[in-house]
Amino acid sequence: MTMSKRSDAVRQASELARAERKLAQARRQLARTARRGGPHHVVAKEWAWAYDLAEARKEKLLALPGVIGHGLGFRVRRGERTHTACLTIFVERKLGEHAIPPGVKLPRTVSHGGRRLAVDVVELGRLHRQLAAGDVIGPVPLADRGTLGAFALDAQRGDVVALTAMHVANLAEFPAQGVADPEFQSPVPGTAFGRVRAGTMTGIDAAMLELDSPPAQAVTVLPSIGRISGWRPTAFPGDQNMAVRLFGASSGLQTGILQNPAVSIPSANLEAAILVDVDTQDGDSGCALVDPENLVLGFLVGRGSSQLNRLAVFTPASLVLSRLGCDIPSA
Repeated sequence: MTMSKRSDAVRQASELARAERKLAQARRQLARTARRGGPHHVVAKEWAWAYDLAEARKEKLLALPGVIGHGLGFRVRRGERTHTACLTIFVERKLGEHAIPPGVKLPRTVSHGGRRLAVDVVELGRLHRQLAAGDVIGPVPLADRGTLGAFALDAQRGDVVALTAMHVANLAEFPAQGVADPEFQSPVPGTAFGRVRAGTMTGIDAAMLELDSPPAQAVTVLPSIGRISGWRPTAFPGDQNMAVRLFGASSGLQTGILQNPAVSIPSANLEAAILVDVDTQDGDSGCALVDPENLVLGFLVGRGSSQLNRLAVFTPASLVLSRLGCDIPSA
């Protein structure tokens, strides 16, 4: 390598380091400005037109047979994700042209207000909420199991609570008339440690657990990941293809790539779901999804049944904290 080429390489490496520092700073700043009840995901100003277009076509697209969700994403060509924005339509199963019902045709583009956006179709399958083979926590008796995702502060009572997936409790809503507080236990030492204080599967899938012996502070340290720094909403396009991590009771540490930061899936009663290319197993439900700055983005609900990809579905932290009335304090 010549001296001039070496100098150019060193300069590019310095620019890359500065860009990475700036990106990390932007994520932390987004977390500092986030408030419960605020937007569950944010779209960059230059892409606002694409978000408005997607919202304008939402009801019409979701009414098409086989369509189960939609959201902004980036086009995939020959198996590679490009930097071209698109509207991603999720279907339960991709069908050949011969199998499409008569008169039904998925659009290749959508338009509104003089702007046009390409459409990609992704097979997700049916949502499988990941239960049954986990470890850490579950209702008494310990039949279905999930993962304690993170500790939080109850905004009204001020005490420390724990967050997990609501479907682990085998309930759709709590409090509910005539339903007692479901107790949760851990297999080690196998005794009850708390009970459901609030939870819902309407729009999200999350529960807030009241703890028998709550810690003095809502500090969450995830194995192999470290201390949680707080939470933030997702961002488009800044979070596209971002490396993320989780620690599930069954899977342990897993790394993945964020594919879609906010997807509406009415068939599963989920708003602004986060789709991630990552391996998860039964028993991981409720585990926290974190970004490179250890900020919580969401909590695992389950994964699609499609064999064409390994998309896991997360309910966004911003909606969970707002609906359950709690907060994950910044470190």
